Amino acid sequence: MGRNLKGIISGILLVSMLSVAGCNKGERNEGVSVEDAKKEKKKDKFELALGEISDDVYLSKMLNLKFDAKSHNMDIYYEEGLIGENDDAVYDRTDMDEVKEKIADGAVISDMGASDMDGLRSIGITISKAPDSKTLNNYIFDRKREYEDMFKEDEEEFDMMEKSYVNLTDGKVAGKKIPGIEIKSVWEHDGIRDTMLYEKQLFLKYGDYIVTIDVSAYDADDAQSLLDIFEKPDDSDFEKAKNKPKEDETRERKSERRDKRKRQEENRKESSDETTEESSVEESKEYKVSTGDFCAGIVEGNVYTNSALNIKIDITGKHMVFASDYEMELLGRPSGIVSEEDKKYYVDKGKPVLDMVAHDVTFDNTVLVLLDGDVDLSKVDTGEDSYFDKGEDAHVERKKEKINFNGKELLCLSKVETKDNGSKYYEKYIIIPYGKYTATIGIMGSDEEFVKNAFKMFTIAE
Repeated sequence: MGRNLKGIISGILLVSMLSVAGCNKGERNEGVSVEDAKKEKKKDKFELALGEISDDVYLSKMLNLKFDAKSHNMDIYYEEGLIGENDDAVYDRTDMDEVKEKIADGAVISDMGASDMDGLRSIGITISKAPDSKTLNNYIFDRKREYEDMFKEDEEEFDMMEKSYVNLTDGKVAGKKIPGIEIKSVWEHDGIRDTMLYEKQLFLKYGDYIVTIDVSAYDADDAQSLLDIFEKPDDSDFEKAKNKPKEDETRERKSERRDKRKRQEENRKESSDETTEESSVEESKEYKVSTGDFCAGIVEGNVYTNSALNIKIDITGKHMVFASDYEMELLGRPSGIVSEEDKKYYVDKGKPVLDMVAHDVTFDNTVLVLLDGDVDLSKVDTGEDSYFDKGEDAHVERKKEKINFNGKELLCLSKVETKDNGSKYYEKYIIIPYGKYTATIGIMGSDEEFVKNAFKMFTIAE
């Protein structure tokens, strides 16, 4: 994880987040002009429909596509709100009249998203309104020009060592070649070029709608390997799906989660008020963690607070910023895993999730909080040793020690990587159990003093 954090530069990742994936049942992927009468005839035959997720498998009759995330060890989901400026708006996916109305008003709707534990690899499908009087080819060229203008503007405004490029391309999905664009973010410094981000967007036109297939990967070959997971479903796939719970039956809707979160916050406030009345100020500041339900932290301004861990960190004046949702995705948190209920759902499936990342401008020095399920601390690798890591081409030293964290003695795991040129990279981690969950606080960076003292930035939540 340390290498991913070091490699990502804050504020210059310009790729659009209107991502996700799909394919074409109607074979209308050439973008050629036809007579108006034929256009209207095809529109009359087309009926918009959203796909369904059942048992970690995505099926779409409209796109004639199947994506088996379960067999490829990926997490699959769809955004329950709209994407973009209205991303907090809730709608009913089963009400196609409302879906069509939202899209007609300019909303982008997620049909499917999937990601693995590597934050650079994800794939998904979105549906949006097709611009009037534009062929698919014209739409693709316009998208390319939009990115070119955006990249040029940012390069003129900022002195960046990372450059972004966009080119026309295509990709194969379930045996069909689909046109689109590819976006590369390349780090250029002292004659060294390193691809930091690769994204491929493929486009299909269905009547009045644009279906976007978006893939983030290491390179073009890796992107195609994700596209290769798509296949054509058969009747048996849809029959199996009928007898299994749907995604929207196993998860609370965004509005319900929001209401639940509000009730939880009100209950915590009432509990806190009662504790204050019964205890002195000193007693209320004792280090304590929740033995109850899962709790994600909250970022408000320059302060991150986690009431379950009874901690907070204020980065005011520290020359640091909190990572955006976009950066969190690049660091490994799947798209859409933002609210407390989303994170709990993800962790309860056995997968850790980033709750907070704070970093300096270059991402060289970083603080993070990772939430996980019940971890057997006796099985955590706490060995003290030294060895040569061939993958990182560095000498590694590990050690364990006890440190005082907000008045509580905790085990701290440390690692130092030393390159042949003498440069060093430092990492420190503490694991905090709370209830049936655990949290890991990690500090990493090239500044030894920062890593040594960063735990002191955390204080007891008031």
